[in-house]
Amino acid sequence: MKIAVEELSPVQRKLSIEIPWDTVKEELDQAYQGLQKRARVKGFRAGKVPRKVLEQYYKRTVESEVMQRLIDDGFRKAVDEKDLFPIDRPQVELENEDFELKPELPFRFDAKVDVKPEVELVTYTGIEVKKLVRKVDEAEVETELENLREKATVVESITGRDRVENGDLAVVDFFGYLNGETFKGGKGINYTVEVGAGQMIPGFEEQLIGMKIGEQKTFNLEFPKDAGPEIARGKNVEWKVDLKEIKQKILPELDDEFAKDLGDYESLADLKKSIGENLKTREDAKSKRQLREAAIEKLVELNPVSVPEVMVERQLDFMLNELSQLVKQNKNPEMEAMLKTLRLENRERAEKQVAGMLIIESIAKKEKVEVSDADLDGRLQDLANENRMNVKQVRAQLTRDGRLENLRYDMKQDRALDLVLEQAKVVEEEAPAGHDHDHDHDHDHDHDHG
Repeated sequence: MKIAVEELSPVQRKLSIEIPWDTVKEELDQAYQGLQKRARVKGFRAGKVPRKVLEQYYKRTVESEVMQRLIDDGFRKAVDEKDLFPIDRPQVELENEDFELKPELPFRFDAKVDVKPEVELVTYTGIEVKKLVRKVDEAEVETELENLREKATVVESITGRDRVENGDLAVVDFFGYLNGETFKGGKGINYTVEVGAGQMIPGFEEQLIGMKIGEQKTFNLEFPKDAGPEIARGKNVEWKVDLKEIKQKILPELDDEFAKDLGDYESLADLKKSIGENLKTREDAKSKRQLREAAIEKLVELNPVSVPEVMVERQLDFMLNELSQLVKQNKNPEMEAMLKTLRLENRERAEKQVAGMLIIESIAKKEKVEVSDADLDGRLQDLANENRMNVKQVRAQLTRDGRLENLRYDMKQDRALDLVLEQAKVVEEEAPAGHDHDHDHDHDHDHDHG
């Protein structure tokens, strides 16, 4: 087999492939032998139909199937021999436009295919990377403590009074009317309103203050123009409310007993210390992720790479998969337009993610980074522990989904990035106030490795 490769662009190759007649003839002979065993032709016994008769009836079908096999096998052998990594199906053109196999002549075809680009690494050692760090302050610990206190809240009926006060939980039935008719989204049965929390439309909760259990009240309020059911926005709504019950939140005292009830803590001070440590662990993890993302961005900046269009499109598919599925299910024109807009807005981000993946792949290859079966087994054990499964179950599931080798690939990519960071000059900088250094840094990717 003869193979010629032409570089059409950094991400596309044209393969000109010639398969000798001997190979073509062998494929044809095998095809007709198989057909002879199953063909049914009037006047001939099963399995005894002559080749020439079969050619009269089935020549076009047989040659079409043989050509497809020759193309598939020839293309696969060509990319293996030339060490290419196709990332899409090839566009095939036959030399013979009659789509026939000519006796004694080789079978020739061209295949244009998108391939992974060869990344020329300019630099990846000693790069300067900024790491954003943020210290946990006492206010955050107190906020977390208050959240725990809220979760431990007990709700009880109020028995000492029968009128609503600010801060109460009022259990009501309410009905909204537009032109004397109720509307969807304008009623609630046994609905609990925390008075003063601002969960209802402006003015609603204030109308409940002073109401007595069993009392009915009617009042008018204008619905906000930018919230609530479309039919009621900006319109004056008549509300009828029945007060059925008044409840209150009973918050536990923040003391040593509260801490002991939550777990293995001797005192409130122990609980605060644990909360502070957990918050620090969380911030450290965010800083680590941010650092890795910053390193990838720096590598993309320093090592220009041509990114294949098909890989960008697949990355966008991967990033917007959930929304894409919703669009397919609902066939909503507004959602389709939103998806199109999001693809445009996220295009540059997808290109950088693919570029980063290609660069790290090249680093892994150059540095001979490997992930052994034992390493993979260790990762599978970690996943099993995290998901409370046994290793066999995890391996079987990943194998069934075709993701086992993807896991090995991800591990190799992580190790290559670890190597970059070990040699990097990391500059720590305090994260700006209110800055979430874990925001919008998502470098998960579709797997397109060869």
